Amino acid sequence: MDKTYGVALIGCGHMGEAHISNIYYKTNVRIEYVCDLDRKKAELFQKKYGAHLTSSNPMECIEDKAVDIVIIATYPSTHLELLSLCLKNHKHVLCEKPIAGSRVEGKEFLRQVKEHPECKVLIGHILRHNATYQKVAQMIQNGAVGKPIAFRMVQNHHTMDWEKYKRMLGEASPLLDCGVHYVDIIKWFTGSDVKKIAASGARTEPDLPEGSFNYGMMMIELKDGSAGYYEAGWSNTLSADNLKEFSGPRGSIRIIYRKDRQTHQEEGDLIEYYKYPEKVYEMINVQCQRKPTGLQFDHLVKMIETGCDAVPTIDEVYESFEVCLRAQEQVAGDSM
Repeated sequence: MDKTYGVALIGCGHMGEAHISNIYYKTNVRIEYVCDLDRKKAELFQKKYGAHLTSSNPMECIEDKAVDIVIIATYPSTHLELLSLCLKNHKHVLCEKPIAGSRVEGKEFLRQVKEHPECKVLIGHILRHNATYQKVAQMIQNGAVGKPIAFRMVQNHHTMDWEKYKRMLGEASPLLDCGVHYVDIIKWFTGSDVKKIAASGARTEPDLPEGSFNYGMMMIELKDGSAGYYEAGWSNTLSADNLKEFSGPRGSIRIIYRKDRQTHQEEGDLIEYYKYPEKVYEMINVQCQRKPTGLQFDHLVKMIETGCDAVPTIDEVYESFEVCLRAQEQVAGDSM
């Protein structure tokens, strides 16, 4: 008989729901707790996803012997404290990114994960488990566009809930919160490390938390000669935009999400592949869940049962975190 795992979800917000909605039906999962400081949110999740218990106290969930896995879907400033409690109580962890809001806490997070190999920890770099990005990684690593690569990556949000985004900005800038995904992506695609970064940003809203900025751009140069930029902003007036394009001497690849296709959305995501010097376009459809949290959870279970590595590894997670933190610090320093 397959083992079942008692799961506690801490944080009943947007990402918390992305996690629980993809695992509550799994035959190897028991949802033991849904936990949020707002008890009403936890009670709503309990009704929707059949959780056994609700709580507003993370310690209560983490200490319960019925819980094997804790999903941390809270703001970055709480991640280290919750991780420490989980490791102390011998729980496996799936923690949302970024791992922390500061370098001190990020380094301590890394240290604790490495000191407790008996507890499996996976960080929510969801694009590593996304079929479209996996396909593009395979294509680029097999030489589809050649090297070096010029990359353009944009992730801008036209906010409809500004108060929520202001709270997020009090924790991390868009360059750190979203950027860790895409620094990890370009390192994964190229197999190269970051050599140099340069960042700039702006405060385009009048009521931002002190010391924060809501728009930023970082230029990234890799050791293999690849280079490009990542742009991210959260604003009441900024147009929503999503661009993921990777060009080299032999061609280019552009990712178009299912939701952004004007036609044939039923075919899934679109990979637009231009071959050079043939000057031929190839359109590749990929059936892909945008946030495959269920597959990510399955990988954590595989780590528990087989001892395989995290994807990405905790070292790779920290490397991307450090790059984005340096970019955030450059912008904050320039604005002081």
